Amino acid sequence: MSCEIHTSPLESLPNELLDQIIAYLSTEPASVGQLHHAPSLELTHSPTKDLKQLALCSSRFLRLVRPLLFSHAYLDLHDEPAFQAFITTSGLNRNVTSLVVLGEDKPDHPNDPFWWRRVLQYLDPKYVVVIASPPFLGSTLGTPIMNAHSWAFEIDLQILALRQESQMDSSQLPDLESCSSLLTSRAWKSMSFNESSSLKSYHHYEYFLSTVPSILGEWGANSIRVARLLPQSRVELLDVLHGLTHFSYTAVFPFFNHSQLVLDAVTEMHNLQRLDIRLAPCPGNHVTEVEQRGPMDLSDPWMELSTSYSLVGYTVNKMENLKEFRCNDLHVEGMRDELLATLGDVIDERTWVHDGKGVWRRH
Repeated sequence: MSCEIHTSPLESLPNELLDQIIAYLSTEPASVGQLHHAPSLELTHSPTKDLKQLALCSSRFLRLVRPLLFSHAYLDLHDEPAFQAFITTSGLNRNVTSLVVLGEDKPDHPNDPFWWRRVLQYLDPKYVVVIASPPFLGSTLGTPIMNAHSWAFEIDLQILALRQESQMDSSQLPDLESCSSLLTSRAWKSMSFNESSSLKSYHHYEYFLSTVPSILGEWGANSIRVARLLPQSRVELLDVLHGLTHFSYTAVFPFFNHSQLVLDAVTEMHNLQRLDIRLAPCPGNHVTEVEQRGPMDLSDPWMELSTSYSLVGYTVNKMENLKEFRCNDLHVEGMRDELLATLGDVIDERTWVHDGKGVWRRH
């Protein structure tokens, strides 16, 4: 008695057509869509698993899907040796185009802030996202963080995303041992920073005297005074900032004096062409409802946000190379008219045109 094996008609298609089908199932990494949400270890969680399911269909599909399946990689630094062994043994190095790195310090196993010197020896992703505590993120970027007031903010995680326009030729890659931080390891063109929420600090008396643990705050402070000697030279930092063409800043209710420090750093980005700002909770984030149960005047955060946007408007006017500014907070119906009025009063309408949806473009 013989067993007849039936194969799917899909298996008979040539690789070129299967590649096209697979391309339709490939989506952008989950980290891109969640970059502006409250920083969470769920950053890479995606409800879509089409490629994984297709890879389980047959060995042929697995072979075709595998490069795309590992194009967006996740690395917990505590597991880096095993990660390296798998990636290099499987020959997947060149397939990794984006990398999300978790730098979570543990008392008995602290992470190495120079982890990137090892990882970038065997990977060259176009897009790198680091999710970590403010001190560890600062160490990775060669920027010591003012952490004395961290108790007031209770910020556990922040997110930094860096993108290079194209992967460099191996002969052009810098000597990583001579690089002072992740910032100088590649020619980054785009940077996004999610600072997390400052809302908890509003419970405290004279909250505005507290210092947010933030790399942007440190860079801004160092642009107007020498707050401390940085491991990386000011010249190196300025070279990085001058090379950026797109910057995105996300925070929830930062104080206006902190926003000014952030904007002081932004004005050092002389070649910036696009600036994105988000200072209110994302749609569906009910953090204000949770925090207002404590001793807080809920008008304070909104006042700080409005003043911050006034400062943003002045900064937009000053940046000669900027071509596009995006305010990503017009979804807040209660603040929409006030924000439009604030920005409309400050941004020069002779130079900028507003599309009515939060995007200003230079004439």
